[in-house]
Amino acid sequence: MNRISNFIRENQKAAALFLELMQAERVSVTVVHHNDADGIAAAAALTMAFERLGFNYRLLPIEKIYEPLVKKLHADTGDVILYADLGGQSAGLIGHYAARNRQVIILDHHLPGGPVPGNTVHLNPELYGISGDDDASGASVCALFARELLREAGFDTPDSEAWLAVLGVIGAVGDGQERNGIFTGMNEMFFAAATKEGSIRKAGSDLTVPRLLGRTVKEIVEIVTLLGSVGFYSGDAATAGALLLGGDPDEAIRRAGQLEEIKTASFAREVERIRREGLAQSDHFQWIDVQDRFAPMGVKAIGLFLEHLITQGLIAKDKYLFGFQHLPAEVPGIGRIDTELTKISSRVYPELREAIEAGMRPDFMTLVPGATDLVEGTADGCHRFAAASLIDRGREEDFIGALETVLHKNNRTS
Repeated sequence: MNRISNFIRENQKAAALFLELMQAERVSVTVVHHNDADGIAAAAALTMAFERLGFNYRLLPIEKIYEPLVKKLHADTGDVILYADLGGQSAGLIGHYAARNRQVIILDHHLPGGPVPGNTVHLNPELYGISGDDDASGASVCALFARELLREAGFDTPDSEAWLAVLGVIGAVGDGQERNGIFTGMNEMFFAAATKEGSIRKAGSDLTVPRLLGRTVKEIVEIVTLLGSVGFYSGDAATAGALLLGGDPDEAIRRAGQLEEIKTASFAREVERIRREGLAQSDHFQWIDVQDRFAPMGVKAIGLFLEHLITQGLIAKDKYLFGFQHLPAEVPGIGRIDTELTKISSRVYPELREAIEAGMRPDFMTLVPGATDLVEGTADGCHRFAAASLIDRGREEDFIGALETVLHKNNRTS
C-alpha cells in the first residue's frame, strides 16, 4: 500500500501544478487517448473532471503512437497535450517533440520508455513499483489524476468519486486485469470504492452498473470496444465516451449492434480462409496477415480476431500467436500521415500462458519490443500476454525472424 500511497502523492503534486497552470493561463488541453475500452474509460474520467472545472479541452482518440504522428501532433498543438492510456513506452519519443508545448502529461500504465524533459510529467504506476499489467489500468491511472484534480479544486463530490471509481473498474476489466472477480492494487482500491457506494453491484458472478441500464461491466466493455475499436474510423469512439458519461444508451447499443454485424462477417470470412490455407508457421510462432481485409474496422480488430481464433481452437496451443493488419494513413482528427505501416497484435493460448507464468517461456514484454527494435519499428502498448507494435509494411516476415532471434537469445525456451 505504501507504493500506492507514494503514487497518490505524486498525483496530488502534479494535479496541483496542472490546476495552477490552467487557472492562471486558461490554456487548452488536447487529450490524446487510446481507442480501446480502457483508453475510452480513461478519457471519460478526465472529461468528467475537465467539464466540472470548466477547462477548454478536446478529445483525440488514436490507435497507435509512432513518430510521424507524434511529430505532427506536437507541431499542430501549442498548449497542453495529455496522453491517456498510451505514451508511457514512447515517453522518450514524446519528450523529443515536447518543447513546443506549454506542458505535456503522460498518464499511462505500460512500461516506461526513455527520459522526459522538464515540461513533461510522466505519471506511471510502473515507476513506483506497481504493476501496470495487473494492478493498474490506464483508466485507473486517469481516474486517480482526475480525482486529485477535483479534490485540489474543491469540486469533488461523493458522486463524482464513485463514478471515477466505476470508470477505473471498467478500464481494468477492459484490459483483462480482473481475475475471477478479484482486483488488485489500484484497481482493487477503485473497485472497493465503487461497490461501497453502490455504483457497481455484485450479481452472482457478474458485476452490474445500475446507472448504465443495469448492464454488466463485461457487457459495457464489449459495447465500448465495438464503438471505439471496430468503429474507430466512423467516429464512434465519441459515442462510447458519451455512453460512459450518461449519454444516450439506446443509440450506443444500436450502433454497437451494427458494428458487431460487420465484425462477425469479416471474422467469418477470415476463418474460412484459415480453414482452407492454415496459419503461417515458424518454429515457435504462428501468424495471420489480413492486410486491409478488415477495413473499415480499426486495427484493434486484429487483436480481437486473434482472441476469436483462440476461442475457436484454430491455433497451435504451444506457439505464440501474431496477427498483422495494415494501418490506414488517414488518422481521424489529425489528417493524412504519409506512412505505410502494419499493426502487429499478439496473444497466447492458455497453456502457453501457464508456461510463461512459470518462467519457462519469455513473455511479450521481452519478445515484442526486442523484435520490433530489430526491424526498426515502434512498440507501444506491450503487456505480458498481449502486445502490439508497428512496423514498416513489407517487413512482416522479417519481424517473425526477429522474434525467433530474440527468443533464442533469451535462452529460456522449453
